[in-house]
Amino acid sequence: MSEGKEESEDDKVHIPPDITFEDLVVDINFHPSKPLIAAGIITGDVTLHSYASSANTLVRTFKHHKKATRAVSFSKDGNSLITSSKDKSLQVVDVETGKVSQCFSQAHPSPVYCQLVISDRLLATGDDDGNVKLWDLRKGHPIMELQENQDFISDMAVDEEKRFLLATSGDGTMTTFNIRRRKMVMQSENMEDEMLSVAIVKDGTKVICGTGEGALNFFNWEEFGNISDRFPGHPMSVDCIVPVTENIVCTGSMDGVIRAVNILPNRFMGVVGEHEEFPIEQIRITPNSEMIASCSHDQKIKFWHVAHLEKETIDASKKAKKDNKPKNLKKTAGQEDFFADFGKDLEVKPATESDLSEEEDDSNNEEESENGEAANNGNSSEESDYLLSEDDSEDLDEDDFDSDDDSDTNTSESERTDNEDEKDVAKDKPGSNSSEKQ
Repeated sequence: MSEGKEESEDDKVHIPPDITFEDLVVDINFHPSKPLIAAGIITGDVTLHSYASSANTLVRTFKHHKKATRAVSFSKDGNSLITSSKDKSLQVVDVETGKVSQCFSQAHPSPVYCQLVISDRLLATGDDDGNVKLWDLRKGHPIMELQENQDFISDMAVDEEKRFLLATSGDGTMTTFNIRRRKMVMQSENMEDEMLSVAIVKDGTKVICGTGEGALNFFNWEEFGNISDRFPGHPMSVDCIVPVTENIVCTGSMDGVIRAVNILPNRFMGVVGEHEEFPIEQIRITPNSEMIASCSHDQKIKFWHVAHLEKETIDASKKAKKDNKPKNLKKTAGQEDFFADFGKDLEVKPATESDLSEEEDDSNNEEESENGEAANNGNSSEESDYLLSEDDSEDLDEDDFDSDDDSDTNTSESERTDNEDEKDVAKDKPGSNSSEKQ
Protein backbone atom coordinates (compact mmCIF):
# COMPACT_ATOMS: atom_id res chain seq x y z
CA MET A 1 0.00 0.00 0.00
CA SER A 2 1.38 3.39 -0.97
CA GLU A 3 2.12 6.11 1.54
CA GLY A 4 -0.77 8.13 0.19
CA LYS A 5 -3.11 5.18 0.67
CA GLU A 6 -1.93 4.70 4.25
CA GLU A 7 -2.60 8.34 5.04
CA SER A 8 -6.03 8.04 3.51
CA GLU A 9 -6.81 5.06 5.75
CA ASP A 10 -5.63 7.00 8.80
CA ASP A 11 -7.92 9.84 7.90
CA LYS A 12 -10.98 7.62 7.84
CA VAL A 13 -13.51 8.16 10.59
CA HIS A 14 -16.16 5.62 11.48
CA ILE A 15 -19.16 6.78 13.45
CA PRO A 16 -22.37 4.97 14.41
CA PRO A 17 -25.47 5.16 12.22
CA ASP A 18 -28.54 7.08 13.35
CA ILE A 19 -30.83 5.67 16.03
CA THR A 20 -34.47 6.17 15.05
CA PHE A 21 -37.33 6.27 17.56
CA GLU A 22 -41.11 6.21 17.26
CA ASP A 23 -41.44 9.23 19.56
CA LEU A 24 -39.62 12.45 20.39
CA VAL A 25 -36.28 12.12 22.20
CA VAL A 26 -36.00 14.80 24.90
CA ASP A 27 -32.56 14.11 26.40
CA ILE A 28 -29.53 11.86 25.87
CA ASN A 29 -26.32 11.03 27.71
CA PHE A 30 -23.25 8.84 27.25
CA HIS A 31 -22.04 6.19 29.69
CA PRO A 32 -18.72 7.31 31.25
CA SER A 33 -16.78 4.16 30.29
CA LYS A 34 -18.86 1.88 28.03
CA PRO A 35 -20.23 2.42 24.50
CA LEU A 36 -23.75 3.02 25.80
CA ILE A 37 -26.10 5.94 25.27
CA ALA A 38 -29.27 6.58 27.26
CA ALA A 39 -32.28 8.42 25.86
CA GLY A 40 -35.26 9.98 27.61
CA ILE A 41 -38.45 9.74 25.55
CA ILE A 42 -41.52 11.96 25.57
CA THR A 43 -43.67 8.94 26.45
CA GLY A 44 -41.78 8.49 29.73
CA ASP A 45 -39.69 5.55 28.53
CA VAL A 46 -35.92 5.49 28.89
CA THR A 47 -33.85 3.47 26.43
CA LEU A 48 -30.31 2.18 26.63
CA HIS A 49 -28.48 1.49 23.35
CA SER A 50 -25.01 0.17 22.69
CA TYR A 51 -23.41 2.02 19.79
CA ALA A 52 -20.72 1.07 17.28
CA SER A 53 -19.65 2.11 13.80
CA SER A 54 -21.24 -1.03 12.35
CA ALA A 55 -24.60 -0.99 14.15
CA ASN A 56 -26.50 0.11 17.25
CA THR A 57 -28.33 -2.31 19.54
CA LEU A 58 -31.19 -1.71 21.97
CA VAL A 59 -29.98 -3.08 25.31
CA ARG A 60 -32.85 -2.21 27.61
CA THR A 61 -36.02 -0.12 27.91
CA PHE A 62 -37.10 1.30 31.25
CA LYS A 63 -40.74 2.18 31.90
CA HIS A 64 -40.79 3.84 35.31
CA HIS A 65 -42.09 7.34 34.49
CA LYS A 66 -45.73 8.25 33.88
CA LYS A 67 -44.94 11.37 31.84
CA ALA A 68 -42.12 12.61 29.60
CA THR A 69 -38.59 11.79 30.74
CA ARG A 70 -36.84 15.14 30.58
CA ALA A 71 -33.35 14.35 31.89
CA VAL A 72 -31.09 11.28 31.87
CA SER A 73 -27.62 11.05 33.45
CA PHE A 74 -25.23 8.29 34.41
CA SER A 75 -23.58 8.23 37.80
CA LYS A 76 -19.84 8.92 37.82
CA ASP A 77 -19.05 5.20 38.08
CA GLY A 78 -21.63 4.31 35.43
CA ASN A 79 -23.43 1.80 37.63
CA SER A 80 -26.61 3.87 37.94
CA LEU A 81 -28.83 5.76 35.53
CA ILE A 82 -30.60 8.78 37.02
CA THR A 83 -33.77 10.02 35.33
CA SER A 84 -36.11 12.95 35.96
CA SER A 85 -39.58 13.46 34.56
CA LYS A 86 -42.44 15.81 33.94
CA ASP A 87 -44.32 13.69 36.49
CA LYS A 88 -42.13 15.45 39.14
CA SER A 89 -40.31 12.23 40.02
CA LEU A 90 -36.64 11.33 40.25
CA GLN A 91 -35.54 7.71 39.75
CA VAL A 92 -32.20 5.95 40.19
CA VAL A 93 -31.92 2.73 38.19
CA ASP A 94 -29.31 -0.02 38.31
CA VAL A 95 -27.83 -0.21 34.80
CA GLU A 96 -27.05 -3.94 34.98
CA THR A 97 -30.28 -5.25 36.48
CA GLY A 98 -32.69 -2.58 35.28
CA LYS A 99 -34.23 -2.34 38.74
CA VAL A 100 -35.12 0.96 40.39
CA SER A 101 -32.84 1.40 43.42
CA GLN A 102 -34.21 4.77 44.55
CA CYS A 103 -37.52 6.47 43.80
CA PHE A 104 -38.53 10.00 44.74
CA SER A 105 -42.10 10.25 43.50
CA GLN A 106 -42.46 13.93 44.48
CA ALA A 107 -38.90 15.13 43.99
CA HIS A 108 -40.08 18.65 43.10
CA PRO A 109 -43.27 20.66 43.55
CA SER A 110 -43.21 21.31 39.79
CA PRO A 111 -42.12 19.17 36.83
CA VAL A 112 -38.36 18.61 36.83
CA TYR A 113 -36.70 20.36 33.91
CA CYS A 114 -32.98 19.52 34.14
CA GLN A 115 -30.41 17.74 36.28
CA LEU A 116 -26.64 17.58 36.75
CA VAL A 117 -24.53 14.85 38.33
CA ILE A 118 -21.92 16.63 40.47
CA SER A 119 -20.13 13.73 42.18
CA ASP A 120 -20.59 10.10 43.15
CA ARG A 121 -23.52 11.00 45.37
CA LEU A 122 -24.36 14.67 44.77
CA LEU A 123 -27.01 15.58 42.20
CA ALA A 124 -28.54 18.95 41.31
CA THR A 125 -32.04 19.30 39.85
CA GLY A 126 -34.06 22.27 38.59
CA ASP A 127 -37.76 22.58 37.80
CA ASP A 128 -40.30 24.59 35.82
CA ASP A 129 -40.87 27.15 38.58
CA GLY A 130 -37.24 28.02 39.31
CA ASN A 131 -36.63 25.63 42.21
CA VAL A 132 -33.11 24.21 42.56
CA LYS A 133 -32.39 21.21 44.76
CA LEU A 134 -29.10 19.62 45.74
CA TRP A 135 -29.45 15.92 46.55
CA ASP A 136 -27.28 13.61 48.60
CA LEU A 137 -28.28 10.31 47.02
CA ARG A 138 -26.56 8.38 49.79
CA LYS A 139 -28.94 9.91 52.32
CA GLY A 140 -31.91 9.82 50.01
CA HIS A 141 -33.06 13.41 50.44
CA PRO A 142 -32.16 16.94 49.29
CA ILE A 143 -29.63 18.91 51.35
CA MET A 144 -30.45 22.24 49.69
CA GLU A 145 -33.77 23.61 48.44
CA LEU A 146 -33.91 27.15 47.05
CA GLN A 147 -36.14 29.11 44.72
CA GLU A 148 -34.21 32.14 43.51
CA ASN A 149 -35.65 32.25 39.99
CA GLN A 150 -39.08 33.13 38.66
CA ASP A 151 -39.03 30.83 35.65
CA PHE A 152 -37.77 27.40 34.61
CA ILE A 153 -34.18 26.30 35.33
CA SER A 154 -32.91 25.59 31.84
CA ASP A 155 -29.40 24.23 32.40
CA MET A 156 -26.68 23.82 35.03
CA ALA A 157 -22.90 23.57 35.20
CA VAL A 158 -20.34 23.04 37.97
CA ASP A 159 -16.65 23.94 38.24
CA GLU A 160 -13.94 21.30 38.56
CA GLU A 161 -13.52 21.98 42.29
CA LYS A 162 -17.27 21.47 42.74
CA ARG A 163 -17.56 24.69 44.72
CA PHE A 164 -20.06 26.61 42.59
CA LEU A 165 -23.22 25.48 40.82
CA LEU A 166 -24.30 27.73 37.95
CA ALA A 167 -27.96 27.67 36.90
CA THR A 168 -29.45 29.50 33.92
CA SER A 169 -33.12 30.36 33.81
CA GLY A 170 -35.89 31.40 31.49
CA ASP A 171 -36.24 34.56 33.57
CA GLY A 172 -33.06 35.90 31.93
CA THR A 173 -30.57 35.39 34.76
CA MET A 174 -27.73 33.09 35.76
CA THR A 175 -27.66 32.21 39.46
CA THR A 176 -24.57 31.03 41.33
CA PHE A 177 -24.87 28.69 44.33
CA ASN A 178 -22.16 27.77 46.82
CA ILE A 179 -22.40 23.99 46.97
CA ARG A 180 -20.59 23.55 50.26
CA ARG A 181 -22.49 26.28 52.07
CA ARG A 182 -25.74 25.41 50.30
CA LYS A 183 -26.75 28.98 49.56
CA MET A 184 -27.06 31.42 46.70
CA VAL A 185 -24.09 33.76 46.43
CA MET A 186 -24.92 35.81 43.34
CA GLN A 187 -27.47 36.35 40.60
CA SER A 188 -26.63 38.12 37.36
CA GLU A 189 -28.35 41.17 35.99
CA ASN A 190 -31.46 40.30 34.01
CA MET A 191 -30.42 39.93 30.38
CA GLU A 192 -34.00 40.58 29.16
CA ASP A 193 -33.73 37.32 27.23
CA GLU A 194 -34.07 33.67 28.17
CA MET A 195 -30.84 32.03 29.30
CA LEU A 196 -31.16 28.51 27.92
CA SER A 197 -27.78 26.79 28.21
CA VAL A 198 -24.49 27.14 30.08
CA ALA A 199 -20.93 25.78 29.88
CA ILE A 200 -17.59 26.54 31.54
CA VAL A 201 -14.67 27.05 29.13
CA LYS A 202 -11.15 28.50 28.83
CA ASP A 203 -9.74 26.42 31.71
CA GLY A 204 -12.44 27.59 34.07
CA THR A 205 -11.96 31.31 33.42
CA LYS A 206 -15.06 31.90 31.28
CA VAL A 207 -18.73 30.96 31.43
CA ILE A 208 -20.73 30.90 28.21
CA CYS A 209 -24.53 31.03 28.06
CA GLY A 210 -26.85 30.48 25.11
CA THR A 211 -29.87 32.76 24.82
CA GLY A 212 -33.32 32.77 23.28
CA GLU A 213 -32.36 35.41 20.73
CA GLY A 214 -29.36 33.43 19.47
CA ALA A 215 -26.53 35.31 21.17
CA LEU A 216 -23.80 33.81 23.35
CA ASN A 217 -23.26 35.69 26.61
CA PHE A 218 -19.89 35.49 28.38
CA PHE A 219 -19.08 35.92 32.06
CA ASN A 220 -15.63 36.12 33.61
CA TRP A 221 -15.18 33.59 36.38
CA GLU A 222 -16.17 34.99 39.78
CA GLU A 223 -17.64 38.05 38.03
CA PHE A 224 -21.13 36.70 37.57
CA GLY A 225 -23.04 39.94 38.08
CA ASN A 226 -22.86 41.08 34.48
CA ILE A 227 -21.59 39.79 31.15
CA SER A 228 -18.09 40.62 29.92
CA ASP A 229 -18.78 39.86 26.28
CA ARG A 230 -21.59 39.02 23.88
CA PHE A 231 -21.37 37.14 20.58
CA PRO A 232 -24.48 37.29 18.35
CA GLY A 233 -25.01 35.35 15.14
CA HIS A 234 -27.18 32.29 15.66
CA PRO A 235 -30.39 32.85 13.68
CA MET A 236 -32.51 31.28 16.44
CA SER A 237 -32.24 30.26 20.10
CA VAL A 238 -29.14 28.44 21.41
CA ASP A 239 -30.77 25.60 23.33
CA CYS A 240 -27.67 23.56 24.21
CA ILE A 241 -23.91 23.95 24.43
CA VAL A 242 -21.18 21.34 24.83
CA PRO A 243 -17.45 22.12 25.18
CA VAL A 244 -15.26 20.14 22.76
CA THR A 245 -11.98 21.72 23.88
CA GLU A 246 -11.22 24.60 26.21
CA ASN A 247 -11.50 26.95 23.22
CA ILE A 248 -14.20 25.32 21.08
CA VAL A 249 -17.85 24.59 21.79
CA CYS A 250 -20.62 23.04 19.75
CA THR A 251 -24.01 24.72 19.92
CA GLY A 252 -27.43 23.27 19.16
CA SER A 253 -29.98 25.72 17.84
CA MET A 254 -33.69 25.80 17.20
CA ASP A 255 -32.94 26.03 13.46
CA GLY A 256 -31.72 22.42 13.52
CA VAL A 257 -28.04 23.20 12.99
CA ILE A 258 -25.08 22.20 15.17
CA ARG A 259 -22.30 24.77 14.88
CA ALA A 260 -18.69 24.77 16.02
CA VAL A 261 -17.76 28.08 17.67
CA ASN A 262 -14.27 29.22 18.60
CA ILE A 263 -14.06 31.15 21.86
CA LEU A 264 -11.85 34.26 22.04
CA PRO A 265 -11.48 35.16 19.29
CA ASN A 266 -15.20 34.54 18.84
CA ARG A 267 -15.72 32.99 15.42
CA PHE A 268 -18.17 30.60 13.82
CA MET A 269 -15.96 27.76 12.58
CA GLY A 270 -18.64 25.97 10.58
CA VAL A 271 -21.45 23.42 10.64
CA VAL A 272 -20.76 20.12 12.39
CA GLY A 273 -24.16 18.55 11.75
CA GLU A 274 -27.85 19.20 11.27
CA HIS A 275 -31.30 17.70 11.71
CA GLU A 276 -32.74 19.47 8.67
CA GLU A 277 -35.10 22.09 10.11
CA PHE A 278 -35.96 20.26 13.33
CA PRO A 279 -34.93 21.98 16.60
CA ILE A 280 -31.97 20.46 18.44
CA GLU A 281 -33.11 19.17 21.83
CA GLN A 282 -29.72 18.16 23.24
CA ILE A 283 -26.10 17.49 22.33
CA ARG A 284 -23.65 15.42 24.39
CA ILE A 285 -19.99 14.51 23.97
CA THR A 286 -18.34 11.12 24.45
CA PRO A 287 -15.90 10.70 27.37
CA ASN A 288 -12.94 10.74 24.95
CA SER A 289 -14.24 13.95 23.30
CA GLU A 290 -14.02 12.46 19.81
CA MET A 291 -17.71 12.40 18.97
CA ILE A 292 -20.94 14.13 19.90
CA ALA A 293 -24.50 12.88 19.69
CA SER A 294 -27.57 15.02 19.09
CA CYS A 295 -31.31 14.48 19.37
CA SER A 296 -34.04 16.46 17.71
CA HIS A 297 -37.71 16.58 16.83
CA ASP A 298 -37.04 14.29 13.87
CA GLN A 299 -37.06 11.47 16.48
CA LYS A 300 -33.45 10.52 15.79
CA ILE A 301 -30.15 10.40 17.62
CA LYS A 302 -27.32 11.31 15.26
CA PHE A 303 -23.58 11.03 15.80
CA TRP A 304 -20.95 13.52 14.63
CA HIS A 305 -17.16 13.43 14.60
CA VAL A 306 -15.58 16.42 16.38
CA ALA A 307 -12.00 15.35 17.22
CA HIS A 308 -10.76 17.15 14.10
CA LEU A 309 -12.03 20.53 15.29
CA GLU A 310 -8.97 21.20 17.45
CA LYS A 311 -6.87 21.07 14.26
CA GLU A 312 -8.80 23.97 12.78
CA THR A 313 -6.91 27.25 12.96
CA ILE A 314 -8.46 30.65 13.64
CA ASP A 315 -6.67 33.78 12.46
CA ALA A 316 -7.47 36.38 15.09
CA SER A 317 -6.07 39.18 12.94
CA LYS A 318 -8.66 38.65 10.20
CA LYS A 319 -12.39 39.00 10.30
CA ALA A 320 -14.47 36.10 9.06
CA LYS A 321 -15.30 36.31 5.37
CA LYS A 322 -18.81 37.19 4.35
CA ASP A 323 -20.12 34.15 2.53
CA ASN A 324 -23.43 32.78 1.36
CA LYS A 325 -22.95 29.45 3.09
CA PRO A 326 -21.17 28.41 6.28
CA LYS A 327 -18.16 26.10 6.11
CA ASN A 328 -19.05 22.42 6.21
CA LEU A 329 -17.31 20.64 9.08
CA LYS A 330 -19.80 17.78 9.05
CA LYS A 331 -18.55 14.19 9.05
CA THR A 332 -21.35 11.62 8.74
CA ALA A 333 -21.29 7.84 8.72
CA GLY A 334 -21.41 7.74 4.95
CA GLN A 335 -18.37 9.98 4.50
CA GLU A 336 -15.19 8.01 5.06
CA ASP A 337 -12.61 10.73 4.36
CA PHE A 338 -13.37 13.87 6.33
CA PHE A 339 -10.56 15.93 4.82
CA ALA A 340 -11.87 15.33 1.31
CA ASP A 341 -14.91 17.43 2.19
CA PHE A 342 -13.03 20.56 3.21
CA GLY A 343 -14.07 23.58 1.20
CA LYS A 344 -17.35 22.07 0.04
CA ASP A 345 -20.54 23.98 0.70
CA LEU A 346 -23.19 22.47 2.93
CA GLU A 347 -26.39 22.02 0.96
CA VAL A 348 -28.93 23.11 3.53
CA LYS A 349 -31.45 25.88 3.73
CA PRO A 350 -29.60 29.24 3.68
CA ALA A 351 -29.28 30.76 7.11
CA THR A 352 -30.40 34.24 8.02
CA GLU A 353 -28.38 37.35 7.36
CA SER A 354 -27.33 37.62 11.01
CA ASP A 355 -25.85 34.13 10.86
CA LEU A 356 -24.12 34.49 7.54
CA SER A 357 -22.74 38.00 7.81
CA GLU A 358 -20.01 37.07 10.23
CA GLU A 359 -18.12 40.24 9.47
CA GLU A 360 -21.02 42.29 10.80
CA ASP A 361 -21.36 39.93 13.74
CA ASP A 362 -17.70 40.37 14.65
CA SER A 363 -18.03 44.14 14.42
CA ASN A 364 -21.13 44.13 16.60
CA ASN A 365 -19.46 41.68 18.94
CA GLU A 366 -16.46 43.96 19.41
CA GLU A 367 -18.71 46.91 20.21
CA GLU A 368 -20.86 44.88 22.59
CA SER A 369 -17.76 43.42 24.18
CA GLU A 370 -16.37 46.87 24.88
CA ASN A 371 -19.70 48.02 26.33
CA GLY A 372 -20.05 44.87 28.40
CA GLU A 373 -16.53 45.15 29.78
CA ALA A 374 -17.02 48.82 30.55
CA ALA A 375 -20.20 48.05 32.45
CA ASN A 376 -18.55 45.12 34.17
CA ASN A 377 -15.39 46.94 35.23
CA GLY A 378 -17.37 48.98 37.71
CA ASN A 379 -18.53 45.98 39.70
CA SER A 380 -16.11 43.18 38.84
CA SER A 381 -13.85 43.90 41.77
CA GLU A 382 -16.77 43.98 44.20
CA GLU A 383 -18.22 40.76 42.77
CA SER A 384 -14.89 38.96 42.99
CA ASP A 385 -14.34 40.09 46.57
CA TYR A 386 -17.87 39.01 47.47
CA LEU A 387 -17.43 35.55 46.02
CA LEU A 388 -14.06 35.17 47.68
CA SER A 389 -15.65 36.07 50.99
CA GLU A 390 -18.16 33.27 50.38
CA ASP A 391 -15.40 30.72 49.85
CA ASP A 392 -14.85 28.22 52.62
CA SER A 393 -11.90 28.85 54.88
CA GLU A 394 -10.75 25.34 54.10
CA ASP A 395 -11.55 22.80 51.42
CA LEU A 396 -14.35 20.52 52.51
CA ASP A 397 -14.82 17.00 51.29
CA GLU A 398 -18.20 15.41 50.68
CA ASP A 399 -18.36 13.95 54.18
CA ASP A 400 -18.85 17.49 55.42
CA PHE A 401 -22.32 17.51 53.86
CA ASP A 402 -23.61 15.31 56.67
CA SER A 403 -25.57 18.04 58.44
CA ASP A 404 -29.29 17.34 58.27
CA ASP A 405 -30.13 21.05 58.44
CA ASP A 406 -31.31 22.05 55.01
CA SER A 407 -31.24 25.60 53.67
CA ASP A 408 -34.40 27.68 53.78
CA THR A 409 -36.67 27.23 50.82
CA ASN A 410 -38.32 30.13 49.07
CA THR A 411 -41.86 28.87 48.76
CA SER A 412 -43.14 31.60 46.50
CA GLU A 413 -44.40 30.22 43.21
CA SER A 414 -44.02 31.94 39.84
CA GLU A 415 -47.24 32.71 37.98
CA ARG A 416 -48.22 30.44 35.13
CA THR A 417 -49.94 31.77 32.03
CA ASP A 418 -53.41 30.54 31.07
CA ASN A 419 -52.22 29.30 27.72
CA GLU A 420 -49.37 27.20 29.13
CA ASP A 421 -50.87 23.97 27.84
CA GLU A 422 -50.87 25.36 24.33
CA LYS A 423 -47.15 25.97 24.64
CA ASP A 424 -46.37 22.45 25.86
CA VAL A 425 -45.78 21.19 22.34
CA ALA A 426 -42.11 20.51 22.03
CA LYS A 427 -39.90 21.39 24.99
CA ASP A 428 -42.38 22.50 27.65
CA LYS A 429 -40.49 25.60 28.73
CA PRO A 430 -43.10 27.59 30.64
CA GLY A 431 -43.51 31.02 29.12
CA SER A 432 -40.75 30.34 26.60
CA ASN A 433 -40.76 31.67 23.07
CA SER A 434 -38.39 28.92 21.98
CA SER A 435 -39.13 25.23 21.53
CA GLU A 436 -41.08 23.66 24.39
CA LYS A 437 -39.92 20.72 26.52
CA GLN A 438 -42.35 17.86 27.01
